[in-house]
Amino acid sequence: MIRSVYYDQIDILKSIMELCGINRFCADVTYGNGKFYGDIEKPIFKGDISPQVEGVTECSSSSLPVEDCQFKSLVFDPPFLTYVKQAREHNSIMAKRFGGYWRYDELEKHYRETLIEANRVLDKKGIMVFKCQDIIHNHKMHCTHMNVIEWSKGMFRLKDLFILPAKRRMPMPQQEGAKKRVQKHARIFHSYFMVLEKVG
Repeated sequence: MIRSVYYDQIDILKSIMELCGINRFCADVTYGNGKFYGDIEKPIFKGDISPQVEGVTECSSSSLPVEDCQFKSLVFDPPFLTYVKQAREHNSIMAKRFGGYWRYDELEKHYRETLIEANRVLDKKGIMVFKCQDIIHNHKMHCTHMNVIEWSKGMFRLKDLFILPAKRRMPMPQQEGAKKRVQKHARIFHSYFMVLEKVG
């Protein structure tokens, strides 16, 4: 029985592959160091804006060096943090490890443009695995997974949705001399794996 909630993302990826008939993902456009896949065979095409390992094509997920309708499946695991863009102030350990954006509209622009590009490079009924997390930005809740559904209208339909609870989370940083933080929102302890199917 395949469930919608797993504590290991490898289990989620394997479940998606089984449900969608995927033997091997065709592409990962935010590949990183490849540890995302564990014991799963790595995608055929590997792209990243800053390649960390050999065999990865340097490119943006919003501008891929491939022809139209080239892939049947594609994985997108983008940064989700805001206020933490690398090479800017307010960097954190998480930002240095995963990257991020300064404002939520930068995140939105990147996600929207990647959805458009994925729609171009995926074949009919192609599958896009979109990992994301809802966030609090500027004291406002941004329900990113619902935004992605809205941004993808006319290009994709939501085929499945998996939830990955965090095994642990790093403590909130406290600047020296600053007032004690007062919590105003529930701490988000889960990510979404959205399975989007190309339509039209």
